[in-house]
Amino acid sequence: MSNAKKYTPAEAQAWVESREWANGWNINTDSTVNAVEFANQYAANKELWDKLFTFLAENDLNSLPAGKHVLVEGKCWVNIMEYTPKPAQDTRIETHNDFIDLQYTFDGDEVYGVASTLIPITEYDPEKDRTFFRTEDEIDYVPSKPDRFFLYFPGENHQPSVATTENPGTSRKVVGKIEYAK
Repeated sequence: MSNAKKYTPAEAQAWVESREWANGWNINTDSTVNAVEFANQYAANKELWDKLFTFLAENDLNSLPAGKHVLVEGKCWVNIMEYTPKPAQDTRIETHNDFIDLQYTFDGDEVYGVASTLIPITEYDPEKDRTFFRTEDEIDYVPSKPDRFFLYFPGENHQPSVATTENPGTSRKVVGKIEYAK
């Protein structure tokens, strides 16, 4: 990332709001997204981000089959997932080291959680690029809505796919993976 522009918080927020990154995708970032990290990562890996956002803009997500759609081998892909969200106590908190998670639930009723204190429950798995955690603290939850997506950068924990009701029904989600520029 040494040659890429480094954004200030004000510059990054203005850049996010400009939507110059969107490539025709009409979905907004959630207010929890780290705008500085997003802007800096986009500047460092513009080609990957453009492939991802163009793919999301040009495809009907409801008609795409579930599974992995590779955009750049080993660097950027999309998983279309169809599942039933689980209760919070049955959903693990995770972090990644090498890839950024774009999470976008376009159909379903669920929330995403973030914890302040983490206790590892697994070793880092380099093949799946993840570590699982638990917490003894309160978890902050943000509702997933079809008009916004979430980004989780390496080291940022998240508890995805948490049910909001006892019978949540089926969710459909995009999990985009983008190589993190170090």
